[in-house]
Amino acid sequence: MTKSLIVNADDFGLCKEITTGIIQAYRQGVVTATSVVVNGAYFKESVKLLKESGMDAGIHLTFTGGERPVSGSIPGLVDDNGFFLKSYRQVIPRILLRRFDAVALEKELSEQMSMLKDNGIGISHIDSHQHLHLLPGIRNLVMNLARKFHIRWIRVPRARMTGAKGLGINILANKLKKGLKENSFVFTDAFVGFDHGGHMDEAALSRLLRTLADGVTELMVHPGYDASAYYDWGYGWEGELKTLTSDSIKRLIKSMGITLTNFKEIK
Repeated sequence: MTKSLIVNADDFGLCKEITTGIIQAYRQGVVTATSVVVNGAYFKESVKLLKESGMDAGIHLTFTGGERPVSGSIPGLVDDNGFFLKSYRQVIPRILLRRFDAVALEKELSEQMSMLKDNGIGISHIDSHQHLHLLPGIRNLVMNLARKFHIRWIRVPRARMTGAKGLGINILANKLKKGLKENSFVFTDAFVGFDHGGHMDEAALSRLLRTLADGVTELMVHPGYDASAYYDWGYGWEGELKTLTSDSIKRLIKSMGITLTNFKEIK
């Protein structure tokens, strides 16, 4: 069995710094796909860059992080100025307790997907900002949208870290996986990168590549130029960009017989 790797860069369209960094990591490095934030400040400008690159693209459904909804107010999930709440720590309790307008959220996510499609971008896969599509009440909504837009691939993130966060992610991921199987959706055999989100250096990536399992693996990455003026996530965007364009990483991938691929290419 072969080892196939999808290197998927999140947050395309969020801002110029992240978007142009992802393009560079695709053209000069090992990135093979990206996930687009339709309500990002740089989305309109990013569409042209995405089309010119020919990169495989999916939707990065975004309803936290401080961006503005594209469809109007989402009661329970926006602040007094109409922007999505900044932290998943604020959003998750509201979703679990059903203290939000589910109909308005479904309309919003459908509109995000329509905007990407209407701009001439084919959607090959679905994931979400802060992995919120794992949550009860959101899982089925996302599967309904995937069916509506004829999308087969949905991300199932997995954590290797110990502790409550890793355990919680993996429990929710297993529930999502069960639902995807029952509804004939597909997901990669493995997922890596959660534990290094925003801090994927060359040593960490080398370790992951050397332990890559057979089958198809999605590697989540966050390359870019410094966007700390807008986002206080503590991410090392430029460090990831350097890692993903590293000649030694390219050589390691080749020497291990790993095939770089994307969601569109896998039948």
